[in-house]
Amino acid sequence: MNLKRLSLLLCCAALAGCATTPPMSLTKLEQQNLKGVTGTVFIPQSELLVTVTQTNAGATGLLGALIVAGIDAARRASAAKDAAPMFDQLHDYDFRVVSKQAFNDAVIKVPDVKFNAPLEVDSVASSTEKRIVYDNSSASAVLFVDVRYQLQSGGLYISANAVMYPKASELLQFRKKPNESDPLDAGNAIYRKSFLFGKEHVAAADIKDDLTEGANNIATQLAADLNHPL
Repeated sequence: MNLKRLSLLLCCAALAGCATTPPMSLTKLEQQNLKGVTGTVFIPQSELLVTVTQTNAGATGLLGALIVAGIDAARRASAAKDAAPMFDQLHDYDFRVVSKQAFNDAVIKVPDVKFNAPLEVDSVASSTEKRIVYDNSSASAVLFVDVRYQLQSGGLYISANAVMYPKASELLQFRKKPNESDPLDAGNAIYRKSFLFGKEHVAAADIKDDLTEGANNIATQLAADLNHPL
C-alpha cells in the first residue's frame, strides 16, 4: 500500500471516530423478519469543515504544548484561506438535500429491506432526538445514519455510521445484550456499520461534484451492505 493510500485511510478512520462497539451485519433471518424500516440521516454540519492533522510535538511539557498549539493554529488559518475558493462555489449547494436524495435513491433499490417511507434528514443528532424518532415509529426497525464530512490536507473525507434498532417483537430476540430500560442502548442494536469515502487533491471547481459523488458513494455502500446479509 502506498503512502498516499495509507494517509487517505487514516484520515477516513479519524473522521469516523473510534468505534466503541464492533460492527454488525444483518443476518438472513433478521432480514426476513424486517417487515418495514424507517430511518433518519443526521447531518449536524451546515457547511464543509476544514481541518488539519495535529502536529506531533518532539518537545514535551508546557512549552512544547504551546509551540504545537501555535503551529496548528497557523496551519488551520492557512487551510481556511486555501479553502475559501471552495466555499465560494458552495453558496448555493446544500449537502443535506443532496444526501437525502442519494440515500433514498439507494435504499429504494434494496429488494429485501423495505423502507416504509423516505429517509428524513435532520441536523440534531442528539440522543433525545433519536429517542423521539424511535418512539414515534411504527416500523419493525429504525435506522439512524450519522454523517460527517471535512476537507483535510487537500482531501475530501466523508463518513457515515449506521445503526439499526428493532421494535417488532420477532426482532427483539436478535439483540446482543438487551437493555429493556433504554431501547437505543448499544446492546440492543441488530445492525451497526461504518462507511467511508475519501478523495485526494480536490479542487474548488470540482467541490460540488466531489461532495455529490461522496454522498452517493456512502449511500450506495449502505444499500449494498443491507442487501447482502450474513
